[in-house]
Amino acid sequence: MKATTVSASAGFKTAGVKETTVLLALAWLIPFAIHLAPWSGVRPLGAYLLPMFWATFVAAYFYGAGLGVVVGLFAPAINLLVTGLPAWKFMSVLSFELTVFALVTAWAVRRAPRFVLAAPLGYVGAKLGSTGLQAATAAFGDSGAPGEVFGQSLVGGVAGFGVLTAINAGLAWGYPKAAGGVK
Repeated sequence: MKATTVSASAGFKTAGVKETTVLLALAWLIPFAIHLAPWSGVRPLGAYLLPMFWATFVAAYFYGAGLGVVVGLFAPAINLLVTGLPAWKFMSVLSFELTVFALVTAWAVRRAPRFVLAAPLGYVGAKLGSTGLQAATAAFGDSGAPGEVFGQSLVGGVAGFGVLTAINAGLAWGYPKAAGGVK
């Protein structure tokens, strides 16, 4: 079976080494480019635009949860090594959120491929998951009051919601999934 064949049972393509490499490169390059943009805000620009979620969503849209999780887990680590961001204290929570995001959005795309709010709602679901885990176990250290962090993330991520919605809409309208497989 070739790496570009369609997995009809799941409705996603099968990713080969080339596709995985390209998505991992994009997952690093996009946040890197965002970090190069002139910015003087209190928080890094990426905290507002959510670039780590962009390539993760594309991976989940085309290839399903498996590759989405791989891209989501490796993107923060690669970015940290190259740019120093995200800060070490945010690595575990970001990795958890990207994993939940990949799982939620892959499921949503499979169920409703033309739904253009799968990505932004996936982000909200990921934030709810990390907030719930933090409130129940303090798994991510002392990052602040979970409810307050959740609220700040949603308010701060409004621009990122717009970008995720645009990516989601572009894929849903420009590359809709056919019944039983990928276009």
